[in-house]
Amino acid sequence: MTVRAVLYDLDGLLLDSETAGLVSWREVYAAHGCELDLAHWLGEVAAGRGPVMPKRQLEEQLGRPVDWDEVERGRLARRDGLLVARPGALQHVAAARALGLRTALVSNAPAWWVGQQLPRLGVPEPQFDVIVTGEPGLARKPAPDAYLKALRELGVAAEAALAFEDSPVGITAAQSAGIRCVAVANEVTANLDLSAADLILPALDARPLRSLLEELLSPAV
Repeated sequence: MTVRAVLYDLDGLLLDSETAGLVSWREVYAAHGCELDLAHWLGEVAAGRGPVMPKRQLEEQLGRPVDWDEVERGRLARRDGLLVARPGALQHVAAARALGLRTALVSNAPAWWVGQQLPRLGVPEPQFDVIVTGEPGLARKPAPDAYLKALRELGVAAEAALAFEDSPVGITAAQSAGIRCVAVANEVTANLDLSAADLILPALDARPLRSLLEELLSPAV
């Protein structure tokens, strides 16, 4: 079947937010003379929850409460300063459009975050035919719901689509929707098991998109 659409995750794949978040929290811990529990952090990422307990864990290590209003202002400023497009991200989306493929962004993140980060990436929203974000009533990855919604809105069959993800939960979500999935790890998810993916690449720009599609799906593009 001819490939007709490419679907992308956002955080950790197009946007280097996984690294930015980890670095900013590690620095907060270090500033308080503590060390962030990397194994716990990776476990949260692998489960698709995101690291949800760093505040409580820091206070437990310190044995006292922290003025989070002040700390978070500085941490968020540091995180935002580290947010950049991952290597090859902009070129990859542009290449998909140039090949005449439909494109979708499929993210667990809320709409406000996605809308805030696309300009930072330099990717105008019209580059995506469909944008699916985390919303009430839509099961999060690793459930396939977001990918199934994207396919419906694209009007594309799963067999005619290819997804790009950076994490185990994203891979599971795409494949559960019947979509082949290419994994592209970042500095954080490189520590996780991505072997379930149909293909693993070291970077989005490691292979020309046309040749990759020909190998995986034999499309006529």
